[in-house]
Amino acid sequence: MKKERIFWGLFFIISGIFLIVSRMGVLGDIGVFSLLLTVFFAACLIKSIVHRSITGVLFSVAFLCIINAGPLGIESITPWPVLGAAILGSIGCSFLYHPKRSYYHQHIGSEESIETVDCAQMEFSTTFSGSIKYVNSDDFQSANLHCAFGSLKVYFDNAVIQNGEAVLHLDVSFAGVELYVPRNWTVVNKASAAFGGIDEKNNNHSSGGPVVKLTGKVSFGGVEIIYV
Repeated sequence: MKKERIFWGLFFIISGIFLIVSRMGVLGDIGVFSLLLTVFFAACLIKSIVHRSITGVLFSVAFLCIINAGPLGIESITPWPVLGAAILGSIGCSFLYHPKRSYYHQHIGSEESIETVDCAQMEFSTTFSGSIKYVNSDDFQSANLHCAFGSLKVYFDNAVIQNGEAVLHLDVSFAGVELYVPRNWTVVNKASAAFGGIDEKNNNHSSGGPVVKLTGKVSFGGVEIIYV
């Protein structure tokens, strides 16, 4: 939390400085709004690099290119080509980049946000960062997962569904989400996907056991269900 406050504090201070400088005519024809957006996405880029969020890096660069297309002379590849490249790159990286679980235990002091929860109903939210959640609930019922411009990994392998059914509500945009679920669970996909996908990895060994329903939506992102 302290780092978040420092990040946004510095952002607003720098934005205020640039606002004054722009009014003095030092920056030429560069508009104030474009300047503030440039500062914002440059800050997001730095933050994404620190958090090792590939999606955040790609989209920060894409928006910086769009905002400064004129001065950079890259109008021909903005906005849709560069956004499309960021989307495809994010989806591809979300499927290729799967660090080992032991890695997170060994790097508890890293910049990744790591949390263990044991309640029946929970809500996870990740924006412009990477987050890892371990669900150890003995009566798991539902979870709301919101992830935008980042990555979210949730481990359910120590969770127990007592009433036979649980619900995972997805709100994923420009992000990659990985769900690690026990092999005896049956995942029923009721979520919608636009310019994205929901895929399963490995085979489950369910014989009418607990059912997990996926609801919500995935936009410009990827969700992977991994049976463990």
